[in-house]
Amino acid sequence: MTMKPIALFTLAAMLGGCMAGTSASAERSLPPATERAEAVAQLLAQADAAQGQPKRLGTLIATLDAMGAKPVEGSTDPVAQWRTQAEMPDTPPYRGRVLGPAYKAGKLNPGATVRLPQLFDGGRAARVAVATPDKAPLDFTVLDREAKPVCPPAKARSRECSWTPLFSGRFEIVLSNSSSNAAGYYLVID
Repeated sequence: MTMKPIALFTLAAMLGGCMAGTSASAERSLPPATERAEAVAQLLAQADAAQGQPKRLGTLIATLDAMGAKPVEGSTDPVAQWRTQAEMPDTPPYRGRVLGPAYKAGKLNPGATVRLPQLFDGGRAARVAVATPDKAPLDFTVLDREAKPVCPPAKARSRECSWTPLFSGRFEIVLSNSSSNAAGYYLVID
């Protein structure tokens, strides 16, 4: 087991156990920006699996709120529906992050591919992560404007891609389902 899954498990355990405390203590328990996209993707997948568990669902949604995660503009937001079923914890609102990760929920049929163009700022760290509720084997890559991968293939297979663009520009996130089953996914862009 590598350190990153241990860190994510620890984060999920801390957040699943309790959400009480001040916003300052909550800020200290959030993952660093370098791990935030992957953490949001995992939280979305966990919230999807927590249907029928209103308290756990509320805790996961509160954590997403604390991280500043918002849906990608023009996409369907599953969190809005989940909120109607969730029992939100009695905690003060979290403040401090102006921009946080954006997320998109989707479903890919067998053999389908989705391509999502995104703009990223030059000189600022960029992160894209994907999680599936049922650990479906989706292929994932990020391409630059010349259609070259920005992360080594091994990195893309880990379902997180981090890089720092030299110049501001358009990149393309590509998700493919080469399996014989439909697969839901949560994509996070930070």
